[in-house]
Amino acid sequence: MDAYKPIKQGAAIVITAAILLFPVILSAEEVIFPVSAYSPEELAKVRTWEKTWAGKKIDKSNIDEVAEFMPESYVGIYKDPDKWGAPPEGLSFTIVPYKQIIETKGMIEATKKYSPLVKTDENGVILNTTEIAGFPFPSPKTGLEIAYNMDFQTRGDTYKMIWRGPVIDPKARTDRMSDQEFTEMYFIHRVEVDPKPAILKNPKGFHKGQFLHVNLPAENNNTRFISMRFIDETKPYLSYMFMAQYRRIQRMSQAERTNALDGTDMIYDDGNMYDGNILSNTYTYKGKKELLLARHQDINNIKRIAGQGLANGYTFERCNTYVVEAVNKDPDYIYSKRVWYIDPETYIIHWQEIYDELGRFWKCFMQPTQDFKTEKGEIKNFMAANVLQDFQRTHSGHTTITTEKISHKVSPKILIALVDFGASNTTFSVLQDMRVVYTRDFSFGGQQLTEEIMRTYGLSLEDAGRAKKEGGLPSNYQPEVLDPFIDDMTQ
Repeated sequence: MDAYKPIKQGAAIVITAAILLFPVILSAEEVIFPVSAYSPEELAKVRTWEKTWAGKKIDKSNIDEVAEFMPESYVGIYKDPDKWGAPPEGLSFTIVPYKQIIETKGMIEATKKYSPLVKTDENGVILNTTEIAGFPFPSPKTGLEIAYNMDFQTRGDTYKMIWRGPVIDPKARTDRMSDQEFTEMYFIHRVEVDPKPAILKNPKGFHKGQFLHVNLPAENNNTRFISMRFIDETKPYLSYMFMAQYRRIQRMSQAERTNALDGTDMIYDDGNMYDGNILSNTYTYKGKKELLLARHQDINNIKRIAGQGLANGYTFERCNTYVVEAVNKDPDYIYSKRVWYIDPETYIIHWQEIYDELGRFWKCFMQPTQDFKTEKGEIKNFMAANVLQDFQRTHSGHTTITTEKISHKVSPKILIALVDFGASNTTFSVLQDMRVVYTRDFSFGGQQLTEEIMRTYGLSLEDAGRAKKEGGLPSNYQPEVLDPFIDDMTQ
């Protein structure tokens, strides 16, 4: 990208140092939040620019005229659309006016209430993380403070969504579909759903929990993944995967978080742009950068064909982002660095550039957002898609997100039963507080039901299997065949 604006030096640094040495408690009334990405003077200049550009379609013929507001890598895509599987009409997007995003009432109140109470050590690490919520640093000065704000964005405290989209090979013009159901719940930093700001009955010290159910690709159907992040960041994630094809539960190591996620080009840590522990990285604030962001994207307007690496129909608006460089403390980590471009109104990462272990540019992520209505009836700006371009392999990923619920009540009790009912074997496992407490294999499955249908109704194996799936059996099937079979299965 273009050079970053320099970070202001001088008095601001002296003031920050004084605060660290002599903590100052501000009153809630002195906390200014929400804030706009622009000052009034800056916004006036943006509005003047919009008189020329708002409503204009941008493609390879004029992308150079707005290139200063786009990642350099994406400018290259629009200039060479055929390389990225574009349809005959090419690749394009539309510029729309900037519109300020106002956070929910809960996030605003929590930020004003708790940000004056934040306690940090000499390195800026928050010491009372379980006691606070909202954005801890509404006027951030360092990369770590911006990273903390991003981490405290709880996306409504609870949400359930469906990820659908292909892994794309633009050179071969092919798609490989992925379909996953995803749920997340926060135990701390809660601003929307009671209890707030934290669930008190949390003996394991969980920060948040995630559950993923894979539907596609077909070879991974019914694979399930559950992951728990701890408040204590010295502890690795506690993660289990139920591998449907093997009917086994496997505990995942922390090192496996850099494995590919469900056959995609993402790793587990790439979720929500970054889904690792905050203190796993060192952060450098690089200043501010004006970029075009898809902040009010109607996902229904996104159009693409098979093999098209970047969809048409995006609407971008100017926004003055925070630029933060994140370097993992593990020298053997798969990425040498991430560069985040963060919306200062929501602390959502909209653009992310990733470099490989040798320091070479590798991937660029884009995360469009859209306004959704929460279960409380409020508007929450929330992720609408996740778009990935792998520039070393000319590979892409395009996931659209269907958000089913935001800020709904979920029981925090962690007790999970997993049952894989196969043709001839059934595996039953129980996890309590994320620990496998019971597992057993049974030589019993759907084949026994098929054979009972054959005997009862004089059908062939093929006809009995079809009738079991499609219906059409006599009225006595349920009381005389199915119910006894279920009773045997549950004993």
